Amino acid sequence: MKLTFKRITSSGNFIPEIDGLRFIAIASVILVHLSSYITLKDNHPYKDAVDYTILKRILSHGSLGVPLFFVISGFILGLPFAKYHLLQEKKVNMKNYFFRRLTRLEPPYILVMTLAFVIVVFVAKSMSFKDGIVYYTASIFYIQNFISPDIFPKLNGITWSLEVEVQFYILAPLLAHIFSLKKVAFRRMAIISIAILFLFINSMVVTSFLSLFNYVHYFFIGFLLADLFVSNSKFLSKSQFDSLIAFIFFCFLWLFERRELKSNFQIFCWDFFQLIAIFFFYYYVLFHKVFKLLSLGLITNIGGMCYSIYLLHMLIISALGFIVLKISFSSYSFINTTIYGLLIIVGILIVSAGYYLLIERPCMDRNWYKKILKRKTGAEMT
Repeated sequence: MKLTFKRITSSGNFIPEIDGLRFIAIASVILVHLSSYITLKDNHPYKDAVDYTILKRILSHGSLGVPLFFVISGFILGLPFAKYHLLQEKKVNMKNYFFRRLTRLEPPYILVMTLAFVIVVFVAKSMSFKDGIVYYTASIFYIQNFISPDIFPKLNGITWSLEVEVQFYILAPLLAHIFSLKKVAFRRMAIISIAILFLFINSMVVTSFLSLFNYVHYFFIGFLLADLFVSNSKFLSKSQFDSLIAFIFFCFLWLFERRELKSNFQIFCWDFFQLIAIFFFYYYVLFHKVFKLLSLGLITNIGGMCYSIYLLHMLIISALGFIVLKISFSSYSFINTTIYGLLIIVGILIVSAGYYLLIERPCMDRNWYKKILKRKTGAEMT
């Protein structure tokens, strides 16, 4: 069997910049969780007294990686609907649409959640079997955010965002009817207006649980990018300053702490400008092809297996961190912290790469289950 990291896409069209953006999103998520874990668990006495406040502040913004993923999802899922409505290409088959997501995403997810259940309940024994079953079932059916809105999923904390993604997958065909609006300016203003409306509502209203309602504006920004991409609408001319402008928008995303803002109006303004920064950063990467680094094979390979990394990274951080943080490589914190971080990141990449190659990537083949059944039938006949 030939192993390759190249993604299998539904359309067969590979957009390297998308996996480059996925790399940024998954790297942000890993760094924020890794930083939090090391800060919490590293109890070694050190000779130095380095103040890591600024670094921790920057890394804490890594949670923005999740909204970055939401924008990508809006773009990717919006593309076929935009092509149908705007270019009169093939209509999206709803049966294939949902079945594709079921066969592509569920096997890797269920396997990881089953593994998490076994580790937490039977290996670490940090949860009773009864509680484990409850949390496992809630996660498998993507209802954890609704039944326990005050806590993150206990078996695998990152799965809260996958519940939001699933809600979008279900509603995307309905939401994508916005592409049927014929007048270009009206259609794009409608997409922008919906995004701003939900952004405003969320700055004013605090819901008791997390759902698509809290993040739908990010998906609509993805829709807007899909509209522009399909229409090949480059409304900004290329210039020698494109890379600098894109870098400024990128840096803007990591400037402020949202939780430090006092009023609802301040929150709305910050979220609004952050949404603008994400849009223009993505625009410059996708349309003006800035940052060629994001199209390099290593970057796109890591970005391409982001689903496996996302599913596994918290489990690996906990398991590997439990081992390596018992070792003190130096009496200086910056040396120890660097080594801890590198060892755990390497562990995440190795384990996730194996999981991607053996589990996730095969599921990208829309006919993977047919091939297994055919192989099984053939074996039985012989």
